[in-house]
Amino acid sequence: MWEQYKYSSLPPTLEASTHSQSTKSDASNSWSVWCCHTWITCLSFVILLVTLPISIWCFLKIVPDYERVVVFRLGRVRPSKGPGLVLLLPLIDQFQRIDLRTRAFSIQPCKVKSRDDVPVSVGADVQFRVCDPVLSVLSVQDINIVIQNTAENLLAQSLGRKYLREIYGDRIRLGEHFKEDINEQVKPWGVCVERADLLVEAVLRPHEEHVNVPLTTPVVNPNGGLEQLIMQFVSMTNQVPSTDAKPSADLSLEEIVRRLEGTLSESLVSEVRSSYQLYVVEKDGKRSACFLDLKSGSGLTGMGVLCSPPDVTLEITEADLLSLIQGDINPLTAYTTGRLHVTGNLQTALRLEKVLPKIMSS
Repeated sequence: MWEQYKYSSLPPTLEASTHSQSTKSDASNSWSVWCCHTWITCLSFVILLVTLPISIWCFLKIVPDYERVVVFRLGRVRPSKGPGLVLLLPLIDQFQRIDLRTRAFSIQPCKVKSRDDVPVSVGADVQFRVCDPVLSVLSVQDINIVIQNTAENLLAQSLGRKYLREIYGDRIRLGEHFKEDINEQVKPWGVCVERADLLVEAVLRPHEEHVNVPLTTPVVNPNGGLEQLIMQFVSMTNQVPSTDAKPSADLSLEEIVRRLEGTLSESLVSEVRSSYQLYVVEKDGKRSACFLDLKSGSGLTGMGVLCSPPDVTLEITEADLLSLIQGDINPLTAYTTGRLHVTGNLQTALRLEKVLPKIMSS
């Protein structure tokens, strides 16, 4: 039934005549608008001259070097003006000052989950400036709020795709990538980001995640940077309880497993509830295996490979394993520095902090 409402195409001659008529109409409209615009502008000049010298004090603006003035004449934007003296026409000109100096804002530390499902408290310091005054006025209403919201969203998205080791070890490189991501977003707004520094403040313990308690005592360093990260690693190492009884440097893997077997209990199983497969690379390059099953009963440990698939697989050298047991390094520090390789959930691997002190005291 709708076919009766379809229009047939116009003949070529009629279509050409219609197009020429519309072109003439547009040309006449643009010509009339231009004449009206010119007439109003000339009238504004006349008013400016008649009201001299009072009009000079009202419509002559002094623009410093760090500012530009975006002028709207009869609602249409004109190229930015300044620095120096800028003359505005009365009644038809509106202007807006744009500061070209570098601005900065801080993204407050927020909890972000890394790719290996570890919550990390990460903030950032961002510096930006306006490169194109006209675009900054036409694109957004409040450039500061828009850029800050954009940076916060991009920070959560970019770090959510990175492993914890990358966040700690490649913080400078991630900051450069973060700056490039923001620049891609804010370039159409006439803004360029000059610097973006990531601030990794704390790693939250998995079992204390609901109370938002950091693994380390926050280190207050107004300058941030690499010094803050090093001080955090030192504080993490100092948190491992020290005891008088430490294994000797020549302690074998079999002796470690024997001591570990004496520490197993139902309370430890209720706290950990995970199974681990550990591969130790000895000094001669030999690769030995042992396991720790803390899922049921009083737990089970021994040499060899676990009969069921483990929750986490760990690989470490013999010297680094002894350092972990002695408390010389922290499991998180060993992971972020590449001395401990983890396959599986990193939060589950960090629960070994409950087991290591018991080996030292046995």
